[in-house]
Amino acid sequence: MLPHTSGDFGHVMMENDGSSKIIGMGSVTLETSTGCKLVLRDVRHVPNIRINLISTGVLDEEGFTSQSGGGKWKLIKGNLIVARAKKQTSLYVMQARVCTGKANIVDDLSINLWHQRLGHMSTKVMQILAKKNLLPDITGMNMKSCVDYLAGKQHRVAFHTRPPSRRKNVLDLIHTDVCSMDVRSHSGAQYFVTFIDDYSRKVWVFVLKSKDQVLQKFQEFQARVERETGKKLKCVGSDNGGEYRGPFENYCKAQGIKLEKTVPKTPQLNGVAERMNRTIEERVRCMLSHAKLSKSFWAEAMFTAVYFINLSPSVPLDGDVPERAWTGKNVSYKHLRVFGCRAFVHIPRDERSKLDKKTKQCIFLGYSEDEFGYRLWDPIDRKVIRSRDVVFFEDQTIADFDKSGQTESSSITRIHPTPVFPDSPPPA
Repeated sequence: MLPHTSGDFGHVMMENDGSSKIIGMGSVTLETSTGCKLVLRDVRHVPNIRINLISTGVLDEEGFTSQSGGGKWKLIKGNLIVARAKKQTSLYVMQARVCTGKANIVDDLSINLWHQRLGHMSTKVMQILAKKNLLPDITGMNMKSCVDYLAGKQHRVAFHTRPPSRRKNVLDLIHTDVCSMDVRSHSGAQYFVTFIDDYSRKVWVFVLKSKDQVLQKFQEFQARVERETGKKLKCVGSDNGGEYRGPFENYCKAQGIKLEKTVPKTPQLNGVAERMNRTIEERVRCMLSHAKLSKSFWAEAMFTAVYFINLSPSVPLDGDVPERAWTGKNVSYKHLRVFGCRAFVHIPRDERSKLDKKTKQCIFLGYSEDEFGYRLWDPIDRKVIRSRDVVFFEDQTIADFDKSGQTESSSITRIHPTPVFPDSPPPA
């Protein structure tokens, strides 16, 4: 039990017409069988009661939903199942343990902060990470509705699909697809191409100014992953688009790579790549909506979204993370920050005079691939810069640049040590 108050708080009537004295009140933290932590407030301490009782009516007032039937009961908050129980005689019995010491509880603000840091990841996937203790200080989840999430991801109810399957080794099969965008990026890109390893489900993405660059990007991708793994790429699965015919076919044949193309006008047969492109587009919409950035920043948001996807639990991997499945190494989330948040970058001494400001306002864009540090957008000079000396205001966006008096009261995240980030492409 968390800190409680002792004293005389009245009596509780028992079934045998007797009464028992209430000697204390406080809060209790329970860890349920689903891995969530449930805080019960204003709990009465009645020593003469041999079992612990929880009122579903009080839970209802706290915003929880109770569902029962078929001898089973479950407690729901939003779209998260917080607790389960089975019926025994006339009561539903819930398996849980009391958490002692410091309660590991996270308020709505920090949960939504991690939701934003992870590129508006779904609650279900965040729950998987939380159960594995990969997100600092997060266990149970009570996430508020996110308008930016709906802006990017609301869709129709899914049709029936086959259970996911995967190949036995890395580079046995690479899925690929090209997606067009309705605006050009800051570098003039109009398309992006994805390459997905079927075994690890890790994603690589490249921006294109025209579709005839697909072969060049594939050659860069092939050289990189074959050198990295020491294995040869065996098979490529694609749709029947023109970018995968002619020169692409001839190159695969010369390299001994099997090219599996779908039947014309059946994109469903290239489902892994098609679904990934949809996931990327949804993430990009969410992130741009939250950051209040124009559509021309889609490439920067896309690179960061793919970075998050490679750190997200995957259903075909039974909840494992693509980056770990690819490298065999554990991943970290401590360096993640909210995409598009306001950030102050330190100006090196050789780039300023003695009376010049030592900082400049920027917008956080993501993580460098082959370099140390963070990538940021300088709206004054209109260029992408890289720095390790950054102070983040994760609750602010570019819309807060012209507001005065906000800096001191905002949530600040200061970064001092040099962060090291694997696998995020260079700016578009």
